[in-house]
This record gives sequence, C-alpha cells and structure tokens, in this order.
Amino acid sequence: MQAKALTAVTVASFLALAACGGDPDPATGSGTVTITYAFWGNNDEAATIKSMIAAFEKANPSVKVEANWIQSDYEQKLQTSIAGGDAPTVAQISNTALPSFANAFAPVKVDPGVYYSAAVGKAGNVGGTDYAVPFVAKSKVMAINKAAFESAGLAVPSGSDPMTTADFVAAARKLTSGSGAEKVYGSAPLWYDGWLAAEGGSYYSADGRTCTMGNADGVRAAQVVVGSTKPDGFAPSPADAQGQDMFQWFADGKVAMLPDFGPWNIAKIAALDTSKFLIVPMPGKGEPMEVDSLGIAKSAPEAEVTAAKTFTTFMSTSPDAQKLLASTTSALGVPVIQSSLDAFTSIAPQVNLRAFTDAVTNAVTTAYVKDKVKIESAFSTDLNSRTAIGSGEEDPAVVLPELQAQCQQMLDATK
Repeated sequence: MQAKALTAVTVASFLALAACGGDPDPATGSGTVTITYAFWGNNDEAATIKSMIAAFEKANPSVKVEANWIQSDYEQKLQTSIAGGDAPTVAQISNTALPSFANAFAPVKVDPGVYYSAAVGKAGNVGGTDYAVPFVAKSKVMAINKAAFESAGLAVPSGSDPMTTADFVAAARKLTSGSGAEKVYGSAPLWYDGWLAAEGGSYYSADGRTCTMGNADGVRAAQVVVGSTKPDGFAPSPADAQGQDMFQWFADGKVAMLPDFGPWNIAKIAALDTSKFLIVPMPGKGEPMEVDSLGIAKSAPEAEVTAAKTFTTFMSTSPDAQKLLASTTSALGVPVIQSSLDAFTSIAPQVNLRAFTDAVTNAVTTAYVKDKVKIESAFSTDLNSRTAIGSGEEDPAVVLPELQAQCQQMLDATK
C-alpha cells in the first residue's frame, strides 16, 4: 500500500478512535480530569515518555497526566499495585507480559489498519480481545563497522537483505584478530534468545502449546553461541564482557558487529562518525520484536476511563506523539504509524534507520503463553548454569532436550 493511502487510513482511523474514546471537555463543567500513567525505562526513555505526556497535555488541557516512572521490578510492582486496589489508570505493558495482566485491563477498540505492521496491530490482543493500545515498537537490528569490513576485504552487508547466519559466523571469524587485551572481535556477545530466532527456532510453537527450544534449531543456536566465546572464537567470553559497555567497544573498533542492536542505541550511533558505521538487518530470521502498549485499568472511574481513551489514542496514533519516540538525544523505540516514519529515518540518514522500520514490518511476535516469565526464567537459569552460554560446561545437545521437557511440564500445568 502506498504511503499516501496509508496516511489517509491513519488519519481516518485516528478520528474514529478519538470519537469512540471521547474527549474530556472543560465546557461540560467537569473540570480537569487527572489520570495516572505507569511506565518503565532508563533516564533517556523516561524523558521521552515525559515529552510525549507534555505534548498530550498541551493538546488536551482538560486532562492532567500524573507520571509514575517505575525504575526497577516494573511488572512485580505493577502487579502489587493492582492487587492492592491502587492500579494506575493507564499502564505501559509489553506484548510478552500482557497475558499476565489482561484481566486487570478493560477491553479497548483497536483498528489494526492504523498501523503499518500487522504484528503491531495485534500486539494488544489476547484470546481475540484487545486489552491494550500499541504505541511503540522495539525491533532489533545489527550495527556494523564498515571500515572493518573493508579492511578485511569483505563486502559490506546489505542494508535491506539479511546475511545468513552461516555468512555472519564466517564474517565474524574473519573480522577477529589479535589476542589478549589487544584482541579485536568480529562480534559482540550473542544473546541466545535472539540467536535462537535468527536460526529459525523459538521457545514455543506458534499456538503456544508446545515448547520447542530443544529441537535442532535450538541446539544449533546454542552451539553457535558457545563456540563464539571459546579461545579461538569471535566474541568476548561472558567473563571478558562482564561490566563492559559493548557499544563503546563497537565505537572504539574493538568489535566489528553489534547484533541485538535496539532502538535505544539510536542517539548513540547518531553521535558517531556515521560514514563509518551502518545499521543492517539481523542475520537469518531476525529477532522477536517487543511492542509496548497501553492498558486502561478495569477498575478506573468512568471519567478517568474517558480521559484515558483520549490519552492512549493520542500516544498511539497522533503524529505529534509518535515523532517524539526517537531523536538525536534519546530514543524509546520505533513509531508505529506510517506518517511518522520519514521523521524517524531522518534522525541519522547515513546509518540506515530504515532497517528498524523494515524489521517492524517483517516481525513476528512471540506466542502468548501463561506464566511465560516464570517458565523462561527457569529455563534461562538452568541453561546458563549447565552450559557455556553461562558458567557451565555441559553439551547443549544434551541439556536442551532435557530443559525442553521441563518447560513442557510447566507449560502443561498452566492449562
């Protein structure tokens, strides 16, 4: 669909959503309505959120938004506030955590046609009902040092077509040189969960009923991660990387490729000599995308619900809000509406920010699984303790099928 047509759909859908949600109006005599909004993030991400709140309040002077920035243990603290009858009017929630919180949120109306990505449009949906309004995408890409590729006699990767995982490993090995403190690595450490997706694997089947991380794709992904950190590997070991800033290593030329590169790094890469660096797609099948949405508390008073609908619609579909998601000073994520993409890609035109939006368009979000955090925490703890992905020494080909069986037992217990 052409951008012009999509923009028209976006505007029409925004107007429809706004009409449905209502707009607290001082002329009604109701006065200012105050709603609370809970969110997480680092200092820069919080600053981005607060700038979006300010834009909303300017456009909607009859609504006051009280920011509740939760800096650690967000989901636990949100769950506690809900259980204690003190739920925020609006809560930011990721698509992966939404199933655990859906019962606390009121159903909302979401028009998937507003968004340029089908994955974004369904991110707030659980069991066929929308419980949250999508407002920011957090897709993953890879940053590369073009000068390192050229020095090694390697072709610079395409900004639109992903490398195969095999080509990535071959390039990473060739880009690695030296030893000890002087060693230059072909890649920063690989994240197992991300590399699992790149290799075509996943934690669960598409319907979320079967654990699948112990199959051939999962074993292959683990073996690549383990092999990458061996003495003759192409990535720093967990011990060498402990406490180190991998982006700084990348900027200093100590690592040539930086996989699992999130949008929160946009301001950092924009500050570098962008003629030497490039953003390209993640290798293979890419990585799962996180989409953060906004849920409205089922327990909120009617006046707050009306104001909250106006607020969530603004954050989700207004260009005035979406254009604030990323800048040269801070970035929360990637816009989810077509009309804001040109402003997003123009932040650092030389480094190919379009790779982020391509990843949003092509992304497949992970299956909804009850007790997902508990299941995956147990899996990751055991994987790290038993294999060289963490501190262990066991063979992933032996460990992963066993952990998959344990995962299945936990998954079955939730049904």
